[in-house]
Amino acid sequence: MGHDSTPDGPQQQVFAFLFCSLDGYHEGPDGELDFGLHDEEFFDWNLRQTREVGALLLGRRTYEHFAEVWPSAEAAERLPEIAAFMNAVPKTVVTGGGPVTPWEGTRVTDGSDLGAEVARLRAESTGDVAVFGSSGLTVTLLEQGLVDELRILLHPVLLGRGRSLYAGLSERVDLTPGAVTVFRSGNLLLRYRPPGRTGGPAVEG
Repeated sequence: MGHDSTPDGPQQQVFAFLFCSLDGYHEGPDGELDFGLHDEEFFDWNLRQTREVGALLLGRRTYEHFAEVWPSAEAAERLPEIAAFMNAVPKTVVTGGGPVTPWEGTRVTDGSDLGAEVARLRAESTGDVAVFGSSGLTVTLLEQGLVDELRILLHPVLLGRGRSLYAGLSERVDLTPGAVTVFRSGNLLLRYRPPGRTGGPAVEG
């Protein structure tokens, strides 16, 4: 993935990586996230993806879930390389207030100036800036024109109801399609480039 150049040098890309059901839900009706198909082929691909990443930008709910899962002994045993990455990579969590679970390498922001936050991450990161999960935050970043690429992992399952992948999006966004990756499990990875946009308040994801 190419980086945009500026007079000050190359700028890191910001991509949002989310998964959803075939009927467009990011979570089940009770917040379930257990419908994904994650096999060895997917984990190998995801490990390659993390090697592009120099920083994470996360919504509060996703951050709290990750902070519980990835420092655990179970994660270190089951997915040692991914767990090592998640624990070491610099993380910025966007939250409206209240203490967050301590996790090494974490910075907290209220999201009042996401444009400045993203600019800082682009300038300081040694790799691309990734938004993992965090659907609410992704919507806000989209509305403010701060996302360079969407990566959507589409799972072959119908949930019937739940939380829409882009719940809260206030207006139409026309996307430019990119490459499609087909996994043996039936998962599809869809890539899209959104246009630059402005406006929208910070939302926790």
